[in-house]
Amino acid sequence: MLPFFLTSSKTDQFRNGAWIVIARPDLPTCPVKTLRVYNSAAQINAQIDLSEDLPLFRALATPRSKEKVRSQGISYTRVRELVKDAFRGLRDVSKIGVHNLGYGGATSAANAGIPDRLLKGHGHWASGNAKDGCVKDDFNSRLKVNTKQLFKISETLFQKHCKYL
Repeated sequence: MLPFFLTSSKTDQFRNGAWIVIARPDLPTCPVKTLRVYNSAAQINAQIDLSEDLPLFRALATPRSKEKVRSQGISYTRVRELVKDAFRGLRDVSKIGVHNLGYGGATSAANAGIPDRLLKGHGHWASGNAKDGCVKDDFNSRLKVNTKQLFKISETLFQKHCKYL
């Protein structure tokens, strides 16, 4: 597990900040392991450099520089390029963007039954409507709603007709 404090974000209406907790699954896609690999490659001392008021992911310095990373954060454009490079060859990358990763994560969590309140807080959505626009319910989740409705209807009909037996 990797906990860190997010001091501010555009969705933090009261500017209180928030603790973010990132799980450490035993998978090749583990975000904690990936962050450690990045820190090592960029020669970032996690104990010192991450305690400063610097962005977690920073732009790389020029090859002539002594430093591996700059103090400013990595640009959205560069992150988008990296995401597209990662998916190149797997699918048509012209339709992939950085937000797709968030949407996919939110959709997977919602379809796994994570409560809306936790999902909204973890994704830092300003409203339930913003979160709902990112989540695509899978077939089985939609089927559960229909199944529960049918169960309620049949239960009600059974109770009404059983009175007369």
